[in-house]
Amino acid sequence: MIYIHKTSIVNFTEETNEDVKAACKKVAPALMRRTDRFIQLGLLGCAGIIDNSPLNSNTALYMATGQGNLSVFNRICAHHYIEQLPPKPVDFINSLSNTAGFYIAKFLGLNSKNLNVAQHGFVAENTLLLACNDLKLKREQQVLVGGVDELLMPLDFTKKFLGLSNDQPLGEGSNWMLLNANQEHALAKIEVNPRAMNDSEVEYYLKQSQGGEQLAFGYRCPKAEREALLAIAKHSQFDYESECGFYETLPFYVMNLFIETQQGVMIFIDYFEGAYRIITIEVL
Repeated sequence: MIYIHKTSIVNFTEETNEDVKAACKKVAPALMRRTDRFIQLGLLGCAGIIDNSPLNSNTALYMATGQGNLSVFNRICAHHYIEQLPPKPVDFINSLSNTAGFYIAKFLGLNSKNLNVAQHGFVAENTLLLACNDLKLKREQQVLVGGVDELLMPLDFTKKFLGLSNDQPLGEGSNWMLLNANQEHALAKIEVNPRAMNDSEVEYYLKQSQGGEQLAFGYRCPKAEREALLAIAKHSQFDYESECGFYETLPFYVMNLFIETQQGVMIFIDYFEGAYRIITIEVL
């Protein structure tokens, strides 16, 4: 079994207009030079992990992102195609896949594996699955895993390429959890189901559950399917959606919020292109 020992939440809605740079300067002033907003979000989110004590330097870092550092990518495209200029050196470096991870590892004093996972759909589940498997196989002793996604303007374009409806609110965040296989002093335990399921398989899974769990659904899960699953399983719903907007790594926020505010068990049901993925969290 894999256990969660620390959590950290940074979550903003599209209306927040948070000055991320100013907030990051307060927690990591020595690392601000040459960083951009995406990296600053990552640093700001990880700061909560070391509020009380530093991490073991051998802690692995697994960072997920669904949307990536698209603001830097857009600037590079503008320089190349519109201004007919090469990219600025800092933008080029910051566009590399694990540059944000490098800054986070430096901030936290980590000297172990630095893995970046980027994909469209189920990126949180797949990153967690990698981390949990490496812990179970004892390839790693401890893993800091989380996700960073930055809100990209204009909003209507972002919703289009993410495959969302026009009335879907957007958000951004940097949410992290510290995992290892030691139950002592753990906040919660986590189980990531490795299978992609269809409707009937999810219904069967819920019917086999113990009962009393709260259900939470990914934003992409159709409303009719949510209602059907709630009716079949007769579980209550953990309503987190009033506090946030959509971003690909939002499942990390949902899990951390449940751990920080609730008791018992949550079954998180995510959805992408007709398939479901399930994560179970039990608060200890």
